[in-house]
Amino acid sequence: MNAPVVIAEKKGQAYWLTLNRPERQNAVNWDVFPALEQGLATAQADPDIRAIVLTGAGDKYFCVGGELGFDEARSRTGLAPDYLTHPLVRLYQAVEKCSLPLIARVNGHCMAPGLNLLAMCDLAIAAETALIAAPEAKVGLFPMLGLGYLHRLMPRRHLLELVLTGEALKAEQALTLGLLNRGVPAGDLDAAVDSLVAKLAANSPEALRRGKHAFRAMDDMTLEQCFAQGVSAVSLLLLTEDFREGARAFAEKRKPDWPARKTVP
Repeated sequence: MNAPVVIAEKKGQAYWLTLNRPERQNAVNWDVFPALEQGLATAQADPDIRAIVLTGAGDKYFCVGGELGFDEARSRTGLAPDYLTHPLVRLYQAVEKCSLPLIARVNGHCMAPGLNLLAMCDLAIAAETALIAAPEAKVGLFPMLGLGYLHRLMPRRHLLELVLTGEALKAEQALTLGLLNRGVPAGDLDAAVDSLVAKLAANSPEALRRGKHAFRAMDDMTLEQCFAQGVSAVSLLLLTEDFREGARAFAEKRKPDWPARKTVP
């Protein structure tokens, strides 16, 4: 029986999705994207889960590429995939609707489609040994499907240098350019991820859900539209049981006992 391309497992209050193609340096193929999409749905349907962790199998590679042979064969047919049915775009659309914080645990080198997966996550922690690159131009491609996210993370000139040269960044450089929240020694990676999950789980699940929605909605808004969105969002948040419990706990000088997290339909 073939091993799953993505291993999905519950670890405490986190749902881990592990790219499981170590023999191919965790390179993605078109089976990986729907498996990740299903993993997002499963995590959101479990009220105990408070964050999703995306990582790669082993300790050397997060994800370092895609199936060039498959793409070359498709190229010879003269048929390009329609964006509405492209599996990576469908994954992105699921990420945009995801109500849980999504953490990239960058356990090793992260390149090409791996960088797209890193960029789509809300938060990212990397081992200091990881190299991060967009080398597509070296093989006649370009990171077209990751640009939308990368534009929102990196300064313009540094992003252009990254994608035009294809040269790799060290984790320390990626941190200064906004691709990572932090870089840690490889041996401390799990502890850093667990600590981040614990911090997220300590907060109101309803506030995080609604806050993520508002944050993404404001990406393409004018400042005036952001004001309107913010007023509407906070007004609704004030009506939630999470807010009432948080206010009571603050007044009583205790930790909040949050209501069960609401799951997506």
